[in-house]
Amino acid sequence: MAGTSVFAELVDEDATVFKFYSDGEWKRSSSGKFVSIINPTTRKTQYKVQACTQEEVNKIIESAKTAQKSWAKTPLWKRAELLHKAAAILKEHRAPIAECLVKEIAKPAKDSITEVVRSGDLVSYCAEEGVRILGEGKFLVSDSFPGNERTRYCLTSKIPLGVVLAIPPFNYPVNLAVSKIAPALIAGNSLVLKPPTQGAVAALHMVHCFHLAGFPKGLIGCVTGKGSEIGDFLTMHPGVNCISFTGGDTGIAISKKAGMVPLQMELGGKDACIILEDADLDLAAANIVKGGFSYRGSNSKTPNYSLHIKCSN
Repeated sequence: MAGTSVFAELVDEDATVFKFYSDGEWKRSSSGKFVSIINPTTRKTQYKVQACTQEEVNKIIESAKTAQKSWAKTPLWKRAELLHKAAAILKEHRAPIAECLVKEIAKPAKDSITEVVRSGDLVSYCAEEGVRILGEGKFLVSDSFPGNERTRYCLTSKIPLGVVLAIPPFNYPVNLAVSKIAPALIAGNSLVLKPPTQGAVAALHMVHCFHLAGFPKGLIGCVTGKGSEIGDFLTMHPGVNCISFTGGDTGIAISKKAGMVPLQMELGGKDACIILEDADLDLAAANIVKGGFSYRGSNSKTPNYSLHIKCSN
């Protein structure tokens, strides 16, 4: 089902390589190269995506910068309306997107459907919360600091950063992409998505749902390719105003190269499972095993170690 029907324009003419998304259009890279995506179950090539050039990255970021200026002036309720529309389209077409997750990252079919539906719900949630949070400003007075009189008043409101670069991980390439996309868009930013290689096709399908919702041209871009060729180029690009990254040690490298650009990092942790003396050991053991081995241990909240505590008075 991937790349067919409503998603047909994502694939090139011979239906072998998925296109990248730039300035509101699905395009083939001028490089003539592609990156293969291996099905972890069959160990065979399942999909191919474009290997974008640095010049194509430049064009995506330039378009995003242009589109962001008018998007920032778009009323909050209109931004939210488009996000709700994208969420509905995403959930409507959950089956082909879930199929991509199964074939790209070997996520169980049921969990794949859940990820797509949850992603749609998250987009709607961000739309609602964005209107609530961003629809309010703060009124400040000058006499809150010692020595001052109430002679000055100040109104504050939040303004967008500009172009946000979003880099989600392979284990939740849809959910952890929309968790960056939706907040960025409702806040008036534009967004450039660099999906993981494994999970890129599912992410491209998700981006198409935003395209179908009618977001302005250039506001969202999605670039695919080899990290060795465009990874550093993206994270060090002077046109990027914020980087949102989920992953592991790569975040350290990004933080060193990004300079003074604001960063939002969700990196690896050391998740502990603490079992007290009065705990239901069968229940605890079952959930530790489930957490450690479900989805091949690729859940970010998988317990790294367990500690049993014997209580004493």
